[in-house]
Amino acid sequence: MRSPRVTLAVWAAAVIAAVAGLCALVPLTGPDRGLRVEAAVTPSAPVASPEPAEEPAAAPFTLAEVRGHLLDQPAGEPVSVDARTAEILLYCAECIRLEAPLTIAGERFQIALVTDPGTDSVVSAAVIGAREGEPALRLIVSGHELSLTPGRGGTLVAQESQYGPRDRACCPSGWSVQIYRYHNGRFEAGQQISQRGSE
Repeated sequence: MRSPRVTLAVWAAAVIAAVAGLCALVPLTGPDRGLRVEAAVTPSAPVASPEPAEEPAAAPFTLAEVRGHLLDQPAGEPVSVDARTAEILLYCAECIRLEAPLTIAGERFQIALVTDPGTDSVVSAAVIGAREGEPALRLIVSGHELSLTPGRGGTLVAQESQYGPRDRACCPSGWSVQIYRYHNGRFEAGQQISQRGSE
């Protein structure tokens, strides 16, 4: 006959084994706590898809055509390229870039910006139109740190920095704004506003 101590030990071992067995079975039979099922969300308004980007208008002429035209300006033209711009274009093919084409009074134009070699500083801006399918220079503006942008009512606005007598080469203190209006097939200089550099 077994002693009460041995019987108790056997019963304790049996209970521990049973509890351990149940603990091992619970994860297999219990619900998966890692997965949550939620009600599907229905948007109250349709999701807007982004509008396709508008294709940029094709340039009337290529960069090579514009550069070639500016270098081969025939004599006697009402608008001509200045000596500094011609020299830059002759020796620096990377010193010209085209801006987005624009339409003024139903006519398409291309703006070409000429920069100082090795810099982003614009020294000339040329406006190219078309004559019998070929590039035709309609306006050229030269200056220091120049910009030429479309303005209101079919105008072009040229802005440049200007030096005062005491300004260092890095730091012009004045500026000038000139308005050009397209009239009867040509650009005419209009209002000019300027602020002189430091004296």
